[in-house]
Amino acid sequence: MWSILFASLLTVLLMWVVYIVMGMVDKLVITPLRIKRIMNRQGVKGPSAYWVLGNILEMVKIRQAEANKDMKTGDYNIMSHVQPYEAQNCQAYGKMHMSWFGWQPIIRIANLDLIKQVLAKDEFIAPQIQAIFLNDLLGKGLITTEGEEWALHRQIVSPAFHQEKLKAMVPIMEKCASSMANEWEEKVKDGGGCVELEVSHYMASVTADIIAHTAFGSSYEKGRKVFEHQLSLFNLTFERLIFLTIPGYRFLPTPLNIKILMTQIRISRSLKEIIQARKYMVNMNKNSSNGNDLLGLMLTATSQKTQDMKGGKVHFGMQQLMDNCKTFFFAGYETTATLLTWTMMLLASHTTWQEHARAEVIDVCGDGDHPFDANMLDKLKMLTMILNEALRLFPPVVDQSREVVMDVKLGDLDIPKGSTLYFPRLSIHHDLELWGTDVHEFKPERFANGVAKATKHPLAFMPFSFGPRFCVGQGFAMEEAKSILVVILRRFRFQLSSNYRHAPRFWGILKLKYGVPVMLESL
Repeated sequence: MWSILFASLLTVLLMWVVYIVMGMVDKLVITPLRIKRIMNRQGVKGPSAYWVLGNILEMVKIRQAEANKDMKTGDYNIMSHVQPYEAQNCQAYGKMHMSWFGWQPIIRIANLDLIKQVLAKDEFIAPQIQAIFLNDLLGKGLITTEGEEWALHRQIVSPAFHQEKLKAMVPIMEKCASSMANEWEEKVKDGGGCVELEVSHYMASVTADIIAHTAFGSSYEKGRKVFEHQLSLFNLTFERLIFLTIPGYRFLPTPLNIKILMTQIRISRSLKEIIQARKYMVNMNKNSSNGNDLLGLMLTATSQKTQDMKGGKVHFGMQQLMDNCKTFFFAGYETTATLLTWTMMLLASHTTWQEHARAEVIDVCGDGDHPFDANMLDKLKMLTMILNEALRLFPPVVDQSREVVMDVKLGDLDIPKGSTLYFPRLSIHHDLELWGTDVHEFKPERFANGVAKATKHPLAFMPFSFGPRFCVGQGFAMEEAKSILVVILRRFRFQLSSNYRHAPRFWGILKLKYGVPVMLESL
């Protein structure tokens, strides 16, 4: 009897092993070769690749070599410096080509009509490797969920970013920016009227303060510490990204994996304490609301209930609240801090535009410490043009990808299931055919008549994406950036320091390797 039971268990185990092996063979060999054959037959080709590793080794080698070089100050044609491997493949195989991120086939699509066809529908998913990276960083929040789960997250999170809610957050943004400006005033005074200041550090700090206050209200100090752990987690997970092409690697007890796990535990524990403390306070005072910060607005929208959607239950509870708090930080801090850093560099380099912007700010918002509101920010046309041009030249998120879940037809192309469609945002923003011969120059006036008339195609400018999954925090990011710049422009004049080194770098986000040192003086 025992021998029969043992034989049965062994058979089941062997069948399970065979099933796993066949799945791996299909994922790592059969599907990639099928996709390559179908795309090659349609004229879409690319460099040869190693099994499992794909083109990663060559990509990393070329990128590291380029990252050690500085660019000439004022040169904004950064594509070949920031994404040298992609630029090399474009020259060799054309704007549409294939490459391999590990076993994952990447089809580069720069045709805006085809991109619109994909982004206009929510019928594609995040690529597998990217999904693992983002899930490790953010959990299952608005950015990382799909289908009905994503629809519920969007429904609950979106009200927090309605225009009226954003207007109430402007005073908080102004207060945080003014606190930073007061610190700058002291430094200028100590420096005898002019001081060199590296501004990227301050842009990161003030945006972290703002998102901590707007997300957690009176618990912002605890929230700020959570965000510091979240930034560490981003660096750790991005460092591990290329190893995710090795099946099962993230489950190995490597020092890096252990660091990631421990950081994730610290973040979850801290966020849980903040959320539970808020709930306790509300329960203690029956007449109090959940609050007007982002956490409170989410709590009001959910009330810890499940919602029936198309016959199936999708839950939004503690874990989902925590994961969306992580998403707020990632979207509201890192990208906006980067946008502000690039904008400060551009205004310090182009002081005539800085003076124009300052004149508009003082005319609309008043000078000195005169309070301003969201209605005033909406009237800052020139500042909006400058921010749009900064987003065009240096989009913090340089690309976007979606995976095909079933065979589809895009234009004349048959795209097989399992393909990853890659949309090169940075390259599109620097496309000569779309923007004209001055594409690599800082010219905010191109947006004088709005985004639609700035280029030859309505989708040529998409720093916040497009379609159902466009960035819900777009309004928040622009209000935040304007608020900080209004405070700076009303109180300071600045120009680029001779110590500035122009070294754009891609590390998950498009950054400046050495920051932006400026010579700062009070008005």
